Amino acid sequence: MKPIYIISSACISPQHTFEAIDFLSDASIVNARNNVLYCIEPDFKQFINPVQIRRMSRALKIGFSAAMKCINESEIKEIDAIIIGTGKGCLEDTEAFLHSIKQYHESALNPTHFIHSTYNQLNGMIALNKKINSYNVTYAHRGFSFEHTLVDASLLLAEGEANHVLAGSFDEMTLEHFTVKKVWGYWKVEPIESKDLLLSKTPGTIAGEGSAFFILGNQKTKQNQAFIKSIRTMYKPTAEEIAFQIDSILQENDLLSSDIDVLMLGNNGNSNQQHHDLLFADKFLNANFLYFKHLCGEFDTASQFGFWLSTQILEKQQIPKALYGPNNQHKEEKKEIKQVLFYNNYFELNQSLILLSV
Repeated sequence: MKPIYIISSACISPQHTFEAIDFLSDASIVNARNNVLYCIEPDFKQFINPVQIRRMSRALKIGFSAAMKCINESEIKEIDAIIIGTGKGCLEDTEAFLHSIKQYHESALNPTHFIHSTYNQLNGMIALNKKINSYNVTYAHRGFSFEHTLVDASLLLAEGEANHVLAGSFDEMTLEHFTVKKVWGYWKVEPIESKDLLLSKTPGTIAGEGSAFFILGNQKTKQNQAFIKSIRTMYKPTAEEIAFQIDSILQENDLLSSDIDVLMLGNNGNSNQQHHDLLFADKFLNANFLYFKHLCGEFDTASQFGFWLSTQILEKQQIPKALYGPNNQHKEEKKEIKQVLFYNNYFELNQSLILLSV
């Protein structure tokens, strides 16, 4: 595939990533003890009209603010497409609408919660605010939602249908959704500190949420600019299939396994989930192994956070110690980080590989 350049980005997460004063310094790391990592909310009034704020759900405010900051920092005057992914959409509004159906016996319902609960609500708000009358798509593909926004954007850019695309994703965690998924066995039964997640040997993981947006283009605009070289998505793959896709990516880009400087892995501390560390460790002997889900938790579009971290590492040429995992084991720091291979595993169902470079 043709290179897809990341012109600007913005990330709202459970860590201090939005203002990005310090890139995940040790002092700034947030550690949760109740098996849920909630986003650190910025001052929404910087991006949203105060009259609108009270009518918007928390998920909309988080997603809209991240998108607006990304657009503003890009200084791009014309955006040719808006592509957003979400696993569950605005859960708070969905739950409120369902409760009102029960409370009022399907009569005299307030349509506001229904309107705001639709998956494409955020797309519409961004388009109306920025007067973007072009390609506008929402992907609600669970664990592939974010990856499919990148695939769609890469096709638009490669085919010349767009020069600049706003791509991103958002998901929120509510108490009710957390409770339901805990019954289904998604989360750990025992309380665990998020910093110890990767040391855990019990079933389940911890919940999270977040939003990240990127302006993608087909032309390089600055130094140390990260870009996407390859994307692969796999549904319920075997270890052999994952190894095949890794080899395919390396061959496609004329790379050796020794050329990969960083592996960003989406391990989530679930003992029932296969961990492919050995698969990667045997192949990438020179790479630093990094992890991200102990910082953001698990959710449908958690890969957005790992992807954002990968782009920041390439652009800043810096690796925060918090990403090295529980044992803080890392190889000798390299003078230059050129290739990052990102791998995400969403509950053994949706798995993806993305190769980024600079």
